[in-house]
Amino acid sequence: MAEMACLTVSPDSQGQGDGERMLKHIEQRARAAGFKRLFVLTTTAAHWFIKRGFVQKSFDDLPKDRQNMYNWQRKSLVLIKNL
Repeated sequence: MAEMACLTVSPDSQGQGDGERMLKHIEQRARAAGFKRLFVLTTTAAHWFIKRGFVQKSFDDLPKDRQNMYNWQRKSLVLIKNL
C-alpha cells in the first residue's frame, strides 16, 4: 500500500482539474510500482477523495509502520482506494 500525502490546490486554482490530474498521475505511478492500494489521511477533504473512489477505513487498516507515526491530535480520517 502506498501513501499520498500533502496534496493541496491553491484556492485560486480549485475547480480547474489540477487536483484530479495530480491524483491520476500518482495513481498511475503507484500502479506501475506494483502497489495495489493507495491511502490518504485527511482532516478536511474526505468528500473530495470519496468522490474519487476512496473509502473511509479505520486506523487498523493502515500499514503497521504508518500506524506508529499516526498523529492522534489531528484526528485524520483514513481513506483507502483499490488501484
